[in-house]
Amino acid sequence: MKNYFTLLSLITIFFLTGINYAYSDSLYFFNSDRIFVPTEASVIEARVGVTKYTDSKFLELDIGATIDVIGLKKKKTDYSFGVDFFTYSNLRSEDNFKFPVDAIDYLFGVNFNMKKRIKSGYEISGRFRISHISSHLQDGHIYERTDTIFTPFVFSKEFLDLSVVNTLRPSLNTELKSMLSVNYIFHAIPEEITKFSGQIGLEGSYYFTKLLGVYLSNDINIATVKGKTNLNENLESGIIFGNMDSKKIRLYFRYYDGQDYRGQYYGNYFNYKGIGLKFSL
Repeated sequence: MKNYFTLLSLITIFFLTGINYAYSDSLYFFNSDRIFVPTEASVIEARVGVTKYTDSKFLELDIGATIDVIGLKKKKTDYSFGVDFFTYSNLRSEDNFKFPVDAIDYLFGVNFNMKKRIKSGYEISGRFRISHISSHLQDGHIYERTDTIFTPFVFSKEFLDLSVVNTLRPSLNTELKSMLSVNYIFHAIPEEITKFSGQIGLEGSYYFTKLLGVYLSNDINIATVKGKTNLNENLESGIIFGNMDSKKIRLYFRYYDGQDYRGQYYGNYFNYKGIGLKFSL
């Protein structure tokens, strides 16, 4: 953890120093518009919303945000430094509108972003992310009845993530995105998690009016856990309420198949279908 914060401090100082030299350009603080926006089906991202699994009594609650703290505009290129703070929680649905919390994954970190407008209707953006994530069972977890004493399970990791997104708008009401990511874990508990993983995402959106559209997003992640290589797919499709270049509400269907991304269940097979609602902040 000490090395993690040392690396984080050095990169942050370097970034802020670079911005100081370029102060004659357009410098801004706390802009609500992020310059790097991942595909909707990308799993380890900040969201605000809920997904109810249709094939079990569980649901996922997402709370968090990614914020660009400092930004710099230089002609056709934007740069920013931001922070991530979010959780995704595994909840169990019970009678009388009760939702005991089974487990929570916490993530915090920083990100360095850029976006370049190549030509009209086409831009490329990138993100370098340094993050810590840990997972914890909560008081709503139901333990299996066994003859052995339960030993608390520790799951945490620090990782670097480099992502690139291509965004194409062939018309005023159509947007196409592709995303490529490489992830490197430089510290993990337990240690049998593979160091490297790769991710690719594709997404398309179409607007019938200025405030109503539909989208389809698919994310494929390849990772090795406990010596087994997994192909993990997250497919999401739904209705968009809101302008293409503003905040949105999404009502969606999601299908996930692959390795469990929740830390307390890592290495297990996870398959579910769900319907959900989320808000783009």
